[in-house]
Amino acid sequence: MPLIDVHHHFFPPTLNKAKSGADVGFKTPEENLPWAPEVSIRSMDASGVDIAILSFPAISSGTVGAENRRLTRDRNHYVAEICRKYPKRFGFFASVPFLDDTEGEHESKFA
Repeated sequence: MPLIDVHHHFFPPTLNKAKSGADVGFKTPEENLPWAPEVSIRSMDASGVDIAILSFPAISSGTVGAENRRLTRDRNHYVAEICRKYPKRFGFFASVPFLDDTEGEHESKFA
């Protein structure tokens, strides 16, 4: 039976993970930065994990608006591409914009 990690974060290259972690008092181990799928695969192999479900960590700051929706969409496209490249190793939970973003529902889903 495969071992599945359902809490496995990914960090797109546009995110300065070291800084964002330090801003909230968390230090990501240096060997995990910059993050890439291969970093996770090495860790998964060492731990006997067959599949990881990727998710973007919760964001503690930002503003509701088009920029947040664009960033969310970009992150989802990025992680979907990782899953296409490594279909036997990764799945993902899609990110959503801030939940109080009621204006975003009026934008095209395909923009």
